[in-house]
Amino acid sequence: MNTCKLHKPLSPGSLARVAPLAVLLALAGCGKSFDTSGERVYPVKGQVLLANGKPLASGKVEFVPKGGFGLPSSGDVSTDGTFSLKTADGREGAAAGEFKVRVLPSEAVYSKKAGKTDLKALPFSPQFMDADGDTGLTATIKSEPNTLEPFKLTPPASTKAGGRDGARRD
Repeated sequence: MNTCKLHKPLSPGSLARVAPLAVLLALAGCGKSFDTSGERVYPVKGQVLLANGKPLASGKVEFVPKGGFGLPSSGDVSTDGTFSLKTADGREGAAAGEFKVRVLPSEAVYSKKAGKTDLKALPFSPQFMDADGDTGLTATIKSEPNTLEPFKLTPPASTKAGGRDGARRD
């Protein structure tokens, strides 16, 4: 037999104490605190290089605000490895602040087998594709036009003589 405990409904006095708090919480969510459309952005240019010094010929860079709040930006990587950032709403540049940087190759750079990405064909370590932006790559965007130092990507770990996890054990 199923039994459940019923809780007493709120008394009018309790409701009167809780209602103002609920209204304040609701109003706090209605402000512009998360609206980034008015946030000022600054031009950002950079380049992505492979470990051998050659440019990443295609792909995308994503700048994820550290701390999780802020305006993310991204840009397509050209054949010479260069990129310019745009915000999600299409504005040229990025907001000032600290960012984690994520690099994604184009599908032409790697292959897919059975619908899954074949990471063996990547020209750089998959760590730079981390979904949370925890790649080890960071950038500081200043309140002025920015030309960043090139991001140099390390090669993927060799699986020669490696175990099931692909780590070398020399």
